[in-house]
Formats: sequence, structure tokens, C-alpha cells
Amino acid sequence: MLQLLQKIPAAGPTQDEVDMDPEPEADLTVVLLGNSGVGKSASGNTILGRDAFQSKASFCPGTVPIRTEVGRVFGKWLQVVDTAGILEFEEQIQSHCEKLLQTFRPVLFLLVLKVDRFTTEQRESLEAAIRVVGDGAFSCCFLLFTHGDSLRKTSLQDFIFQDQQSSLPEVARRFCNRVHLFNNQNREGWQVQELLEKAGLLEVPAAAGPDVDRVGNPDRSVRLTERRIILVGPAGSGKSSAGNVLLGFRRFEPDCDFHGTGRPAESGSVELDGFRLTVVDSSGPSDEDLTLDRLVQKIRSSMVLAEPGPHVLVIVVKIGRVSASDSRLFRLLTRSLDRNLSKHGVVLFTHGDALGGRSVQDQVGSSGCVLDLLSRCEGRHCVLDSTRTGDHLQVERFLRLIEQTIQKNSGCHCSPDSIRTDPKPGHAVFSRTWTSWSRRARPAGPGLLKVLSVLVLLLNNPTYRYLY
Repeated sequence: MLQLLQKIPAAGPTQDEVDMDPEPEADLTVVLLGNSGVGKSASGNTILGRDAFQSKASFCPGTVPIRTEVGRVFGKWLQVVDTAGILEFEEQIQSHCEKLLQTFRPVLFLLVLKVDRFTTEQRESLEAAIRVVGDGAFSCCFLLFTHGDSLRKTSLQDFIFQDQQSSLPEVARRFCNRVHLFNNQNREGWQVQELLEKAGLLEVPAAAGPDVDRVGNPDRSVRLTERRIILVGPAGSGKSSAGNVLLGFRRFEPDCDFHGTGRPAESGSVELDGFRLTVVDSSGPSDEDLTLDRLVQKIRSSMVLAEPGPHVLVIVVKIGRVSASDSRLFRLLTRSLDRNLSKHGVVLFTHGDALGGRSVQDQVGSSGCVLDLLSRCEGRHCVLDSTRTGDHLQVERFLRLIEQTIQKNSGCHCSPDSIRTDPKPGHAVFSRTWTSWSRRARPAGPGLLKVLSVLVLLLNNPTYRYLY
């Protein structure tokens, strides 16, 4: 989005880095926009690492309602622009922003909101800020929430999407999840670093590794890793219940109508031992969504809630009879997710109580599309019984599988751009071959069908490719 600055040091801005010696040109301009009293000045102080702006200072009548301070942060010169209440001075602020955009210097606009109820006044100030920035620079805008200390153990994503009746979730989706949170009470440098990284304005040292707290933080003696998963599957397969079991509390409501189109995708987060787990519950596709293009669009929109991308794609399959529409969905998933399944795919079988003492392999062998899906995930699967809410062992088993999958990929995540809309040529051949085999084997009884099921799993697992 914007040009990269130089690599960051190992810690947040120190007093030496916040150097106020005059420089002719700043490397980046950060503009704070929003209503009065939302924490714009305090956020400017956090960015610069010093008391540059007085929060309660009033702008003199007849003067331009803008204050500018410059400071050296992470080895680069930043110009921070603090503005007055945008509902009162929209025209003057817009004129100043237009001049900034005419320079060759990168500009980052921070539309500041206070962690609080999203009122009509907040919505109006946000719309005014968007008008000030204009369509051309909207991709350079971030929603910056302040008063992060008031959230306590609630994540920013949970705060945004907790009230679907509010217009705040719609606003966050409009910004494609370009959101960030400041706690201006402590001014810790890692907050600024994370913001600039999200905006593409700081390079992340490769040695730091993916998805970790890379800046030294006195309050974080242990690096907090992040694990992001997305649940995909038919309506009524148990995605929402499985997500609630994994989070340990009721966060998701099941699809509420007969077509599975009752709600958009939702996310929930929880801090476990040493890491934060984010679970995205995608909505169950309707029959109208069972085209490759529409399914890809639906998956990509769900992945926005797991930005920059999920570590694991969890395909949820309900144990029992697989309907024709479910079979079509599974086949479309194998085509759209393609190679992502071998790297990031895991099959989660729900309604484990329906097994009645039988093995999952017995159930898989009777469905070619589920077997194909499982083989493309290299056999990675887990069984979850949502009726056993007090059974922590099944959750631990699943989390171990998630961790093993992430470690195998060295912490890399799945990119939305990797979701395919064009079918892989070999897939159709595989599906036709399996259909032919299964039809011929069915009269011979379940024994031969089970042998073929195991054989297909082996041939699709890289560990056993020598059997070709």
C-alpha cells in the first residue's frame, strides 16, 4: 500500500530514538482525524513517545484547527498531525489534507474512535473523516480505537462484532479489517510498531518469525503467538457449536434459517496458554452459493476476519448421511482450496456421538467426496462431540493437531489470493476414478471398499508417495 521504511530495531522507541533535532523532510506523515474527546492528541503522544500535544488545549478562533509535531521514531522522521473535532472544522481539515496528499511523502490517516458504544455522532464523525480523505486515499486509512485498557480481556475483534445490530461491524468490513487498538495510558512502543507493520510501513526482520510479538515489551516476558483458524462447511454441520467448544464459551449462534443464510461470518478470540486463538465461523453456503465463483467469494470474505490469513482451514463434516448438496460443496471446496488443503487443511468431524462405537474410517469409506477431502488434507482429522462440553481432552487433541499443522508450515498462513476460481485439471480425473472404483467395489461388500479407501489415502499422502 505504501512504501516500506527501514527495518525496525529490537525494541520500541527509546528516548534516544525520540530525537527532536530539526530535519528538512519527514519520511512519513500520520494524520489523526475524528470527533473531539476520542483520544487523538493522546494517540499522537503515543506515536511520538512524548507529551507533544496537550489533549485539553483548545484551538484559537480564526486559526487553522491543526497542530503538527515531528519526532524520530524507529530511526525515521515522522510528522504527526493532530486535528480538532472534524464535525466543526471539516472544510479546513479537508483543505489541509489535500495539500498533504500533493506531496511525495507517504500519508497514513488514522480515523480515531473511542472504545465505547458506537453512537450516531461517532458514525457522523467517521463519515466526515472519510469525506476528508477522499476515495483516492481511503486505502491509506485505518480505524484506530483508543482506551484499549477498558477492554480488559476482550479482544478488539470481539468488541467490534459483539453487537450485530450496531453499524460498527459494517464499518469494520468496509475498512477490510484495517483496524488497530491503542492503550494510551502506557504508551508502549510495540503498539506503534504493530500499527506501522499492518500499514506496510515497517519491514519485519525475518529472524523474528511470523505472528509473534516482535518488539521487546516489559509487560510481555513471554512472546504471545497467534493462531487463526477458519471453520468452513455446510449449514447445520455443527460449525458454530464446534467454535464455541474450542473457545470455551458461547460466541456463535447457529445458522438461523432453512437455507443457512441467516448471518454473516463472525469471529471470536480467547487467550490460552502462551497464545491467542482466533476462530472464524463462516456462514453455511446456500444452494445459490454452490458455484465455484460464489464459494470463493464467500471464503475470501470470511478470511478478512482472520487477517492477514488463517493458519488452518478446518473443513467441518457432520457424521452421518452426506446429502447431494453437501457432496457438491465438498467437491467445490477441494477445487477452490486446492493445494492449500495439503498445507493448511484439517477435517473436523462433528456429532461424534453418532458413531456409536464405530470408527471414522467406516464412515469415510462410504462417501467418495469426504474421502477425497480427507486425503487432500493428508489424513489430518479429529472427532468432536459437542454434547461432551466438559471433556477437555477432545479440545486438547484438536489444538495439538492445529499446532502440528502450523509447525509443519513454519508458522506461515493461507493467503486469500491463493483461493482458486479455476479448477485443477487432475481433480476431475480423480473424482471420476474414485466414483468408478467405488461403484465396482460396492457389490463386493464393505471390505473391498475399505481397502480402496485406505489405498487412496496412502497415494495422496506425501509420506507414502513411493508406492506409485
